Amino acid sequence: MSINTTYLDLCTQVYEISKPTAPEDALAFYKSYADETSGAILEPMCGTGCFLLPLAKDGYKIEGSDASEHMLDVLRSKAEQMSLKVNIWKSVASEIPDNKLYSLIFIPSGSFGLITESDEISKTLKSFYNHLDDGGVLVFEVETKHAVPELGVWRGSKWLRPDDKMILLSSCASVDGDICSSVAKYELIDKNKVIQTEIEEYKIKIYEPRSLLGLLKSIGFRDVKILKAFDRSNDPTDSDGSIVYECRK
Repeated sequence: MSINTTYLDLCTQVYEISKPTAPEDALAFYKSYADETSGAILEPMCGTGCFLLPLAKDGYKIEGSDASEHMLDVLRSKAEQMSLKVNIWKSVASEIPDNKLYSLIFIPSGSFGLITESDEISKTLKSFYNHLDDGGVLVFEVETKHAVPELGVWRGSKWLRPDDKMILLSSCASVDGDICSSVAKYELIDKNKVIQTEIEEYKIKIYEPRSLLGLLKSIGFRDVKILKAFDRSNDPTDSDGSIVYECRK
């Protein structure tokens, strides 16, 4: 994933309009892990703060990072409106300050799949391991083939801003091996005229349910579980669109 060519201005606006808050079941799921630790928490790839800010508001010691300055700008604005002071920085997920250790690192919403290169996946997971306290937990969500949209079909949607300007989104997905690519065109409309256009290509790595087990154990995680998304008491089914890895150091 390029640090500069995805999650730009219009994409971030659509993201914030369409996903202003985290899904209740997902937030409760990750909060259950936060409840089990008294140490620091890190959310890499934190986006606009849908998970980070509610946890910070509830008093958890949480920090975050993201590769998109546009996303972080929205997060900062929301934090200010909520009178919250949160430590966030711009970086790819693997770049964590050397002096930082966490009791919990989590990545919700399938964002881990944006890391598509094998070397970077390994580097990122090793970085997470190295920045966990002994006994710390890494929890992250990945998507399976059942999350892939219908291929080769252009889809359209429209999103109304508070100033009555409209953003039109057109997108089309394709698959090459275990990588799902989506080309997305964002157009900002004012009085029936296009005044801004952005085109982005997103790549998401699609995982088989057990494909990361070997890598996670080779890195050093002593206890790795595969869970049904947002349900710590059940295993995933073959038809689930996403799964969760729980990894203890």
